[in-house]
Amino acid sequence: MSNVVTVFIGASLFALLSSGCSASGSASQGMGGGTGNGAGGSESNGGSASNGGDAQGTGGAAVSVACNGNVQTSGCTPGQMTQTGTLNGRYENFNASVGGKGYFIQVNEWGSTATQQLTYGGSSFFTMTQQAASLGVSGAPAGYPSIFIGANSNHVTSGSGLPKQVSSLGTVLTTWNWSDNGTMSDSANNVYNAAYDVWFSTNAGGDPAAGTPSGGFLMVWYYAQGCQPIGTLKDAGRTIDGIPGCWDVWTGTNSGKPVISYKRQGVLQSFGYDLNLFIKDALANYPSNMQSNWYLTNIFTGFEIWKGGVGLQSTSFCAEVN
Repeated sequence: MSNVVTVFIGASLFALLSSGCSASGSASQGMGGGTGNGAGGSESNGGSASNGGDAQGTGGAAVSVACNGNVQTSGCTPGQMTQTGTLNGRYENFNASVGGKGYFIQVNEWGSTATQQLTYGGSSFFTMTQQAASLGVSGAPAGYPSIFIGANSNHVTSGSGLPKQVSSLGTVLTTWNWSDNGTMSDSANNVYNAAYDVWFSTNAGGDPAAGTPSGGFLMVWYYAQGCQPIGTLKDAGRTIDGIPGCWDVWTGTNSGKPVISYKRQGVLQSFGYDLNLFIKDALANYPSNMQSNWYLTNIFTGFEIWKGGVGLQSTSFCAEVN
């Protein structure tokens, strides 16, 4: 495996989303975002999305390791979204019901005023149909079109089981399937990531009105094109009990809150797993980035986009907190 030179540049995301891009095209970090007030998740290069702050990070060399294979892991089974519609404008959103549970879909364009549009329902949870922003990699992305469960920026989903204290978590089963629809083959004109943004609060009631968690962030990166996680590469090619593959672990801060990002080596587009396995790994091995007395409050999936991204599709998603 060749060495990867990492370069961090400031970025901010809707609530706390801070990601940066690198010329090498290593994955970005991305974190979820709130809607309507610029509150989002923490992106890849270290700035806080919602407030425009940025943090510098240093990269590390990837190493060749034996990755987990044939690890049996499974998530939940996504339902089909029967509602259909179109969301235009920077902060348009829709509170969907799928299988008796609520899912909040949002355009979440906090970093740009260029045209963005997504459609939802039918064969996918949402698809980016317009995205006119073309931003440089030295700044924040245009936004974080995403879907989440939990409570964020005064938007609350039903049946999420959140907030729930980390020490009391059983399984956190989740499945996310997404499609690039040709964007991977045109890296010059498409800069984005596909990532989970998971928020934690220090309060039992969560942070339902906030655009930034009071605890910290955990991200799971399926893929990134031209971007990389916030902070510093802590461990390259880490294996995690119960999770297949190799994962690069990045740690840093976003708006003063700790961020830990697990970036999958290679491309991952369909994956069902127990998210609590990542939480447990962070708790055991990166204690400054995860606390057992925190409360899991939000689980986001989506795409941080700097340019291009038309056709990116969140095919299906589910999350069940036990």
